[in-house]
Parts: sequence; C-alpha cells; structure tokens
Amino acid sequence: MPTETILQLLENGKWHYLKDMPEKTRLTSFTVEAVTNFLVNYNFVKFDASKQKIRLDSPANKFFKRFRQLETVENL
Repeated sequence: MPTETILQLLENGKWHYLKDMPEKTRLTSFTVEAVTNFLVNYNFVKFDASKQKIRLDSPANKFFKRFRQLETVENL
C-alpha cells in the first residue's frame, strides 16, 4: 500500500526530500506526490515548501508507531 510505504520511510522523524522519495519507496513520482499531498492536507506531516521536504509530525509519528504495535500484537 503506497501510504504505508511512505509512512514507514517517514517514521524515523527526519526530513526527507520529495525528489528522493520515489527511489527510496519504489513508488512513482505521481503516487508519492498524491500521498504526500494527502498527508500535508491533513497535517500528518510537516512540509518545508522552500526546500521541498517533509517529515512526519511528532503526534502523528507516535500514533502510527502505536498503531503498528497493536497490529503486531493482533497478528500473533
């Protein structure tokens, strides 16, 4: 799932340049742009427009990490 792939990349909390994301995620530029636009519009990520880079917002990062933990426990 493209959103999942991008969120996994962003989970480290570091800034990621949009231009590098297709290569890192193996998703098309169009898909990366669509998913990151969604994440920006709903304030899941911080976006630096001047440098064209994003990172996962801290509260969103905590939420997604906890969600993954619950998924892991549920799949045991």
